[in-house]
Amino acid sequence: MVLKSCIFSFSILLLTACGNGSTKENEVIPNETPEEKGESLYVLNCASCHGEDGKLGSSGAKDLSVSKLNDQQIEEIIRKGKNAMPAQEAVLETDENIKLVIEHVKTLKR
Repeated sequence: MVLKSCIFSFSILLLTACGNGSTKENEVIPNETPEEKGESLYVLNCASCHGEDGKLGSSGAKDLSVSKLNDQQIEEIIRKGKNAMPAQEAVLETDENIKLVIEHVKTLKR
């Protein structure tokens, strides 16, 4: 019985000591290139209507593969929305994220 108590105590001590108390959960972030982050943001926030390849067009979404819009025009639509597309500025949160999505959208053009 004493041996079981010692083993149990040692196990609890070991588990407590192995915790990551010095590292915050948010500090462990996978490294993504800017291209990968732009694609991830696009897939999470845009692909449901535009499709992963930009050609889906559900709910009236435009086919991004044939878009002739320049960066400034794309940014304005992302920020303010257009027709059935709601503004995405708050969803994307930062200017950097918006720029990354714009760069990804440009890769969808033929």
